[in-house]
Amino acid sequence: MSPIVNIIRTYTNNATLGVLRLPSGAELRTIERPWLDNAANVSCYPPGIYYCAWLERSGSGKYKRVWHVQNVPGRSGILFHAGNLVRHSLGCTLVGIRHGTLGGLPAVLSSGEGLNIMRAELGGRDFILIIS
Repeated sequence: MSPIVNIIRTYTNNATLGVLRLPSGAELRTIERPWLDNAANVSCYPPGIYYCAWLERSGSGKYKRVWHVQNVPGRSGILFHAGNLVRHSLGCTLVGIRHGTLGGLPAVLSSGEGLNIMRAELGGRDFILIIS
């Protein structure tokens, strides 16, 4: 059975902030694009239950050892990857240790460390994502 990862989101005009809970109970933080009706490349994706597949390398080759969110209605190419600001994502989920600000903008901080915590716990396995 695939592990379950939960994200509880808070929506703002500039960003979607989340608390991600791993199966162990450890919590990380996320940042995504604001909700703009699920529009590709500019919006976060809708709440729901998704299968996330482990990828050693993304299709473009830019991202390594990440997860691909599957079967998002009207969307494709959504990943969990490192990054700090909304502009570092085209609709993906950025993971970090804590929320903060960079240059006055909402951010997720210590992103590489946060992604490594996910990798260590999930061991490169696929998981079920529940977003509420």
